[in-house]
Amino acid sequence: MSPGYTDAFLAFVRSGGKQASAALNEGFDSLFGGFALPAFKGMSAASYEGTAGNSNGAGGYAVSIPTDSQIVPLARPDLGVRAVAKVVPTATDIKIPGQATFATAGIKLESGSSSNLFSESEPTVNQFTLSAYMLGLQAKASWELLQDVPAFQEFLVGDILDAVAINEDNFFVNGSGSGQPQGLLGNVGTGTAAPYLLEATGAYLLNALDDVLGTLKSSYFKSAGWLLSRATATAIRKAQRQANLFVPVFTRENGQDLLHGFPVAYSQVMPSLPTATTAGVTPILFGSFQDGYVIGDRGGSGTFVKVLDQVNATAGQVVFLGYKRTDGRVRQPEAIQGISISHS
Repeated sequence: MSPGYTDAFLAFVRSGGKQASAALNEGFDSLFGGFALPAFKGMSAASYEGTAGNSNGAGGYAVSIPTDSQIVPLARPDLGVRAVAKVVPTATDIKIPGQATFATAGIKLESGSSSNLFSESEPTVNQFTLSAYMLGLQAKASWELLQDVPAFQEFLVGDILDAVAINEDNFFVNGSGSGQPQGLLGNVGTGTAAPYLLEATGAYLLNALDDVLGTLKSSYFKSAGWLLSRATATAIRKAQRQANLFVPVFTRENGQDLLHGFPVAYSQVMPSLPTATTAGVTPILFGSFQDGYVIGDRGGSGTFVKVLDQVNATAGQVVFLGYKRTDGRVRQPEAIQGISISHS
């Protein structure tokens, strides 16, 4: 209660109800008379709503408990690959060539009485096909639900968009490349090669971060970054504190996490650090994803949503169909290097 209301109410009590100032008008009951304490902001129903009192005959059945029209959604998980890769529009399948090896130069002896020829060598070129695979899902809602809950359609469409985005990010990290996008893991540079042991002190984890920098060619550094899960980032920060580094390797500037000065992107489907004796887990990737990974979107990068109101009309249902056509491929394996970790 405000001080003004308190003073006015005390004066009202002391006067036996004869002295009622304007400060008390907020609680005046014009139908039955009398004055009430001012209600707390946002409180308008009976104080016993939501308790056992609202299921008995003492008035609880008459209490109206409204439901907010806004459905609180889950937060979309970290989906990092599309944000850092090269994304191109496609209208048909595209053949993308890439250099696999350099040509080899050699010493040529001076030609005198004999002809000493230059050695012959050509670079090796390979290619892959950037195609388009259909990703999507359908969801159904009854006519009654859509009529009674106007916000449900917007909520359902948002959930479809999230589901497609989550599905494609998993393929971009773990996909086999056969009948689906090709994932990063297992298809990029081996980086630090032999797995590092994950020790309690975290020293080996920090050493691995240093060492992978030396496996990436300098021309890729201008657009280099990291891809990992937030759980792995937490482990790196803990290792950093344990090592008591004079200059921290994991920092944050202007809302962007940085590791050794390079931006960090997160994906929830990147492997976690091992919790048992496991070799070959690659929870951290470093390199130029713009040079190393390409995503091709057929018909646009957005997810298409169709509302089909006739398909299940006899059942009184509307079908919401969400889909997109996309593909992802490693375009230059050496542009991205991995860190393998095993448990000590």
